[in-house]
Amino acid sequence: MTKKIKKTFLFTLLLIVCGCALPDLKPFANSTAELHGAIVKTDSNVKKLLVEAGATSGANSISAEIQVRIHAMQAVVKYTDALANIAGAGEKGSENASKIANSLDQFLNIFSVGPLPISYVGVAKGLYGIVANVRAAKSFSEAVSKADPAIQSMSSVLISDFILLDSVVAQTTQQIITNISAIPENNQVIDHRQKLEKRRRTLETSISNNPPATAKVKELMVVNSLIDVTRDRYEPLMISMKSTEDKVVIYRDLIGKTREGIKQWADIHANLANAVNTGLPPNTRLLSATVIALRNILSEESKK
Repeated sequence: MTKKIKKTFLFTLLLIVCGCALPDLKPFANSTAELHGAIVKTDSNVKKLLVEAGATSGANSISAEIQVRIHAMQAVVKYTDALANIAGAGEKGSENASKIANSLDQFLNIFSVGPLPISYVGVAKGLYGIVANVRAAKSFSEAVSKADPAIQSMSSVLISDFILLDSVVAQTTQQIITNISAIPENNQVIDHRQKLEKRRRTLETSISNNPPATAKVKELMVVNSLIDVTRDRYEPLMISMKSTEDKVVIYRDLIGKTREGIKQWADIHANLANAVNTGLPPNTRLLSATVIALRNILSEESKK
């Protein structure tokens, strides 16, 4: 090994050991972008579900909150991209603080348009001071550390939003099923079919206990014939209800995984300043696994 190569090797090693090299934040940024995509899709699905349930007013009432949430995640994506780009350029000094503060300004832009849902008001109020603190930072890691309260506050609001959204979906499911069965014609078909099935179970039990029961065997044949007559109307109703239930299972799974992803994202950011100081990349393993799970759920949803 030549002296020049040795010096280059030792210099590179020294950079890593001293934590002088900024870590690769691209995987973190890529996972954030996928998380945003899942949130957009989840919100779209829930709004569609509310409309299908006949809860148009409910769909309209959450539209403003959905828009704020989507725009907030767009700002999160841009902020994370900015971190990745700054780290990728290898810039460490105070000049980065201004760039990070500028990326946080995107959150302020979101909150300056239209009336805010009450849950976002506190986040908006705290941002102004945080952005000023970030801009005054002397290094990349200090800027990230000072930005973290805003990120944690934002993630807490988003997580609370998805807890509420899950409750809305659960209630809406029952409403859709109730609406289907409440239509007089549908209710009559369902009631008639259930009575026939109850009578069939009674006859089958009786015949099983008394095999020679010829009259009951004949009655069972008639009941089975009547059940066959109901198939054209009863089974589509059951398929519709089952389809709704299946979709809701997927939607709630999406909501749960997205909520996990937001928490994991916030946890990574909370430890980002330390990662920057050591030069080690942040541990995105859990977030990557959640993103893959979200991708699979969305793929399954598209087949429904």
